[in-house]
Amino acid sequence: MLPWYQWLILGLVPPLILSLYFLKLRRVPLEVPSTYLWTKTIEDMHVNSIWQRLRKNLLMWLQLLVVLILMLACLRPGCEGEKLAGDRFIFLVDKSASMSATDTESGITRLDDAKNQIYTLIDRMKSTDAAMVISFSDTEGVDQSYTKNKSVLKRKVKSIQVTQQGSDLNRALIAATGLANPGRTSDKFSNTDVQVADALAATMYIFSDGAIKKVNKYAPGELTAVYQPVGAVAPASNVGITTFSVNDQLDTGGTIEAFVRLQNSGFEPKTVGVSLFIGDQLTDADTVTVPGREISESNMSLGSNDRLADIDQSPPGGLSLKFDLTSVAGVLESAAPIRFKIDEADEYLLDNEAYCVLNPSRLTNVLVVTDYNPALKLASSTDRLKKIAKVTFVERSFLKEKDYQTNAALGIYDLVIFDQCSPETMPACNTVFFSSLPSGEDWKFTKDLEITPIIYTNNSHPIMFDVQMQSVSILNGQIIKGPKGSTNLVESIDGSIIAIGPRSGFEDIVIGFPMILYEEDGDTPYNTDWHKKPSFPFFMQNIIRTLGSGSRFNSLLTNRPGKPVKIKPRYPYDEIDIKNPQGKQQSLQQQPNKSFVYNQAEETGIYSVSEKGSAEVDQLFAVNLLDRLESDIAVRDELMLGYEAIKGNPTREPARRDFWTILAFLALAVLTLEWVVYNRRVFI
Repeated sequence: MLPWYQWLILGLVPPLILSLYFLKLRRVPLEVPSTYLWTKTIEDMHVNSIWQRLRKNLLMWLQLLVVLILMLACLRPGCEGEKLAGDRFIFLVDKSASMSATDTESGITRLDDAKNQIYTLIDRMKSTDAAMVISFSDTEGVDQSYTKNKSVLKRKVKSIQVTQQGSDLNRALIAATGLANPGRTSDKFSNTDVQVADALAATMYIFSDGAIKKVNKYAPGELTAVYQPVGAVAPASNVGITTFSVNDQLDTGGTIEAFVRLQNSGFEPKTVGVSLFIGDQLTDADTVTVPGREISESNMSLGSNDRLADIDQSPPGGLSLKFDLTSVAGVLESAAPIRFKIDEADEYLLDNEAYCVLNPSRLTNVLVVTDYNPALKLASSTDRLKKIAKVTFVERSFLKEKDYQTNAALGIYDLVIFDQCSPETMPACNTVFFSSLPSGEDWKFTKDLEITPIIYTNNSHPIMFDVQMQSVSILNGQIIKGPKGSTNLVESIDGSIIAIGPRSGFEDIVIGFPMILYEEDGDTPYNTDWHKKPSFPFFMQNIIRTLGSGSRFNSLLTNRPGKPVKIKPRYPYDEIDIKNPQGKQQSLQQQPNKSFVYNQAEETGIYSVSEKGSAEVDQLFAVNLLDRLESDIAVRDELMLGYEAIKGNPTREPARRDFWTILAFLALAVLTLEWVVYNRRVFI
């Protein structure tokens, strides 16, 4: 605000402009025949009055308008608004599948709504502020590093596209905190510990619906997190598919059944039509009612439906269905795609269809390396497993023979089980190790155990399906530490005793205890009573089904969008063609482990595999979302980052929005108009 004396000076400007127009005299040009008349003309000027009558003049009014606009600009007119706190910002944008829901107020997708909010924040940045953009789903990517260019930021935000993947914030947080919380470096020789860079404080805006995997570790440091919920506040009435699989029930005479799990994110039950297709032909259809989040005795009437399997009354609501495919599967001669569809459209469509594949059966080639283990022999030789696998038992000395080394290198075996022994070189297939470790340094035994009680079984993993371990007794064992990306299947008080981990496109299971003990006197006592439990045959069956492709129709495993897909053709091709659901084709070269890894499975649907240049399809595989978090599209009102709860409230500081810059530009425009009027001699 200007001081009072400056206002006084500025207030005198309009009267001065007016006075100039009072003083200004307009002279009429006069031609005279002689110079003697100049004297009279000069005398006439002296006798004229100093003040004249004010005439109409457009220039005067324009000049007065310019001054008045400038005086108004000095008053700093404006209104209450918002501004961003800080000078460095990170925009984390969720681009997972649930962000394609259209439950926003304007009817656009959640991702587009998030983009519009980010555009507004970018506009409110000062010219000296800097920001970066990170988008995330199952993976993260730094779309734009720190920049002050608002146009570049908006362009990068606009280019973000929704994916068909789940949402994992962990790796995106690591990328975001990199500059805000720089690491440290130490030198063991000089015994120094120094920080590699200065901490750079920043505000991180997370635009998401909150359907993310658990964030276990979060160290904010100089980073301030702001959670910006995107989507409708009330749960949308979405029904999605969260499970779809085809299993052959060997214990019921070879029945082939398709299992489907539906999930309702809304509070009220919802009736939908469902359809099952094999190929392009409709095989079955029905109308079902899926319970909502809050279910009472009065709203559980689901109508006549003989496929009803169970009702999950805990939120979100759910319904399980099953379909008998025995008659269809019995006449299959080639791979057949299966599609399950919810017929009613809702606000989130990506979970309305799921896919599976019925591939013709083949026996899985399983090799069991053991000197003596009756428990393994019995569990691997049941009638159930004979229908899906060819199991061969050999002694440990077979590992040194050329036949084994050749077959293992060529990938002839689908699965090798090592009982208390390890090969010098890992075979080109999945493996199981009893009380031994795979070759290399990825796996370790960390601690010896005696009389080990089991406290946890990971029944969500296909290997542990229907496997109950709580009553199993173990005399001696060891704690396992697997490679990066491994999953604990069974845990004792001290740590994992059964785990599964990745290896160059394959998977290895390590069991930290033997079934029997080889003693020096030749005795072989049992180390556990697991072989007496029904869970052990189930465990061996699940291993062969999952790791050995042992399901008669190879349909047990589910591939996720964006994840690598391991492909093992029926014949040893050197090169194959993969065709995605949109018909786009890609060629793959065989890897050293005799398999193929496809990294472009970005969308859900059926993919076909064929030999390079051949029109004959070797096999099909399906890619599905099937994510409970993504199908539960209710917007979370807070995010848990480690132990910190981030409420879904924006933290922008109140501030005035000044209009003086607009008035200054208006004054310049009027001044330009005045210049045009003056040069064109416009009068009114």
